[in-house]
Amino acid sequence: MIIDRWIRRLLPRTDTFLDLFIQDIANIAAACRVLRELLDATTEADRIRLVQAIEDLEHRGDEITHRVFTQLSLTFITTLDREDIGALASSLDDILDNIDRAATSIRLYRITEFDEHVRDLCKIIELSVGELSRAIPLLRDLKELEVMRTACIRVNAYENEADEVFHRALGLLFQDEKDPISLIKQKELLAVLESATDRCEDAAVLIENVLVKQG
Repeated sequence: MIIDRWIRRLLPRTDTFLDLFIQDIANIAAACRVLRELLDATTEADRIRLVQAIEDLEHRGDEITHRVFTQLSLTFITTLDREDIGALASSLDDILDNIDRAATSIRLYRITEFDEHVRDLCKIIELSVGELSRAIPLLRDLKELEVMRTACIRVNAYENEADEVFHRALGLLFQDEKDPISLIKQKELLAVLESATDRCEDAAVLIENVLVKQG
């Protein structure tokens, strides 16, 4: 393992995996923006169009993830540990899967109005993805360690904030919502959005692990 890391330090930092991760996080950021538009959509036609746009981005994310694992199977020495590459690819894929699930729930359940808690969770996802977008490109040369650590710490703080929003929303939902069907729909949407913030934290933890290994 020590020899592998020594060899990796000698390799040029033009890593295909990092290029794919940068594409992936940009794709996820685009999905966050479309999700925000979906919350503000006023017509069914716009909602259908925006949900389809997120689905298309999710398919693109799947393609990128597939390329990561295909490349991983063909590469003997990588600039990052193989398990870290695979785990980060899976975490990023999970973030986008949850965004897609949220959009699909909105379409299937015909949810057209969103309270502050849903909007807050979507904002937290977008902020978390923004921090990951800041940290991931810096994996290429690992020179701005403090910037990367700060980004990861912020993602963790956002996840804690999301937990508070989620629990507060559930408390009010069970207190005020009288329609059990509506309660189930809203609860599922909240849970999927909160799960997306968990997956963002997973990605941040993986990046921190890389910093520890490579530092």
